[in-house]
Amino acid sequence: MATDLATMSIKELAVELGFPENSERYQQAKAEMTYRQLKGLEQQQAAMLVQMRAIEVQRQATTAEAKAAEAGAISAKAAEKAAEAAERNSRYLLWTVFVALFLAVASAVSAYYSYWSAVHPR
Repeated sequence: MATDLATMSIKELAVELGFPENSERYQQAKAEMTYRQLKGLEQQQAAMLVQMRAIEVQRQATTAEAKAAEAGAISAKAAEKAAEAAERNSRYLLWTVFVALFLAVASAVSAYYSYWSAVHPR
């Protein structure tokens, strides 16, 4: 009978609980119901532990995401400063090109006058 009780559905156990309280069938059904309730509580407790662990992992993930966001902000500021430095360097390079162009034109004019004075002496 005990093996039958272990495989019975809840409805079948309820029928067994319909027998008189002093009967063996009632006592066995009551014991099986109590066992199933305790087993259910045990499963709930295990589920709660898993849920608590999941919450802790989520907290850790949130902390990691906050740190990653902070690192991203620092990286963005560094990239902004690098872009500003690159802009300054490109301005210096542009001015250097203008100065080199001016010096090249001055050198060409100087060479032209040197050639002119060599070809057409006074």
